[in-house]
Amino acid sequence: MEKLLRFLVLFFVLVLTSSCGVIECVDSQFERESVAIDGESGFEVVFSNGESKFHSIKCEKYYDSMCAERGNSWRTREVGKSGEYKRSYMPVSDKSGIAFELELPNCEKLIKLNSQIQMEDISITWNRNESKTEKTELGQVTSWLGKRYNYVSTKSGVHSFKSGGYRDVPLEIIELEFTLKLNGTVVE
Repeated sequence: MEKLLRFLVLFFVLVLTSSCGVIECVDSQFERESVAIDGESGFEVVFSNGESKFHSIKCEKYYDSMCAERGNSWRTREVGKSGEYKRSYMPVSDKSGIAFELELPNCEKLIKLNSQIQMEDISITWNRNESKTEKTELGQVTSWLGKRYNYVSTKSGVHSFKSGGYRDVPLEIIELEFTLKLNGTVVE
């Protein structure tokens, strides 16, 4: 009888703690304070007309938990952002005055690269907050109307970024003239 009781207890413990997410659900009920990470990353964009803009990024560790099988863990994010992949942006424009945004690296990348980023780590976005929602026979579909431009090269202080150029998406190249500094050091 005692062996049967031990078996039943072990069986129920295994059922309740494996694959059903009970541990994750209980764990997610306990809020944990974010932990500040020492240091700050100061980004400065200097334009050819001498104008400059500055943005500072401070990072923190936070406990990312939810009642799900993916598990709960400590992650890194920018202070004030809701998650690890949320980023900061700085406004830039091309020679014709079209407004773009310089997408700064997230905290995870800054920490991983020890703030030694290169222009390849930078991208440009256009129309970032625009989307449209349509009703289809399958339900509601929301599409992002913006574009992301990835770094290509720099020549005489002018940076080239491209979007598209694959399958049926036409290649579009933009050129922006600015100098990007991180903590006073020029990013190349």
